[in-house]
Amino acid sequence: MVKVRGLVVSTAFLAACVVGSPAAHAAAACEWVTTGLPVPAGVVFYGVYAASDSGEWVLGHGENASYEKGTFVWRNGMPTGEFIPQLGTVGDVNDSGVLLSNVGDAGYRIENGVRERLEPAPGTSWSWGEHINNAGDVAGMSGLRGPLLVWPAGSTTPRELPNTRNGPDRVVKGIDDDGNVVAMEYGPPEKWSSHVWDRDGNRTTLKPLAVDHRAEVGFIRNGRIFGRSAPHDGQQPGTVVEWGLDGEIVRTFPEFSRPVDANASGHVLGQVSGENEHNAVWREPGQLDTPPGVNGSVLADNGDVYGAARKDGVLVPRHARCG
Repeated sequence: MVKVRGLVVSTAFLAACVVGSPAAHAAAACEWVTTGLPVPAGVVFYGVYAASDSGEWVLGHGENASYEKGTFVWRNGMPTGEFIPQLGTVGDVNDSGVLLSNVGDAGYRIENGVRERLEPAPGTSWSWGEHINNAGDVAGMSGLRGPLLVWPAGSTTPRELPNTRNGPDRVVKGIDDDGNVVAMEYGPPEKWSSHVWDRDGNRTTLKPLAVDHRAEVGFIRNGRIFGRSAPHDGQQPGTVVEWGLDGEIVRTFPEFSRPVDANASGHVLGQVSGENEHNAVWREPGQLDTPPGVNGSVLADNGDVYGAARKDGVLVPRHARCG
């Protein structure tokens, strides 16, 4: 199994994305051109997991010649030479190329190679950053069950989201350019819930469909919130939905089993389940466009898709452009 930005993808799915595979070349609404991204020398590639909204900056995960796992960076399709050791694929990059990384017991904001340590909340021992917006605000948490935090751009001192210090486990899922933060609260399955906080710390609960039991937020983009409305028992598939900032469902996406990413044009990248499981781009109801030869994990504002595929049994990074 491979996990890409929270999306678990089977090896069968990757096999369908083999370069040159007929299954990967379904009819498309545009002329896709899919090419490889060069892998830095000495690095074993594991996956693409984040990119700036513009697509100028793309983050990959891999292992270097010293067997260190970490993040490397492409800019305009070429490796920058940076390799940032870290244990997992939690990290992000904004349109200015400012990176978010977690190493050891702290999160870091990295600009032009200069690391800025994000301080934990008072009374907690470590910081953990999840996402960064284009202003440079970072959303994350502090301590094992510590509060949800925002580190404003230009500051390493966090602002604590109200009433998140105690209670259930929480995971930040995103922050948009207006400073809205989305997160999911865990616990017994019947008590899972999702929320959005505005820049002033006001919390709104995301509502599931009337037939479902819980909302499972995935990410936020420009005030648009994506995730799933899920039944109580977890035995039936959930419904992919979009919420507004008022917590109400705006639309459903019956075409998808899971949302992956969205761009400023309102297009959505999602997983399509079935016999030929694949990913596709949604532009309007009933219209899906499948980029060939790539399992996409990020969707840029210009419509480009970045991800991975298997070539001769080896996982390789790929870039699909809709011409």
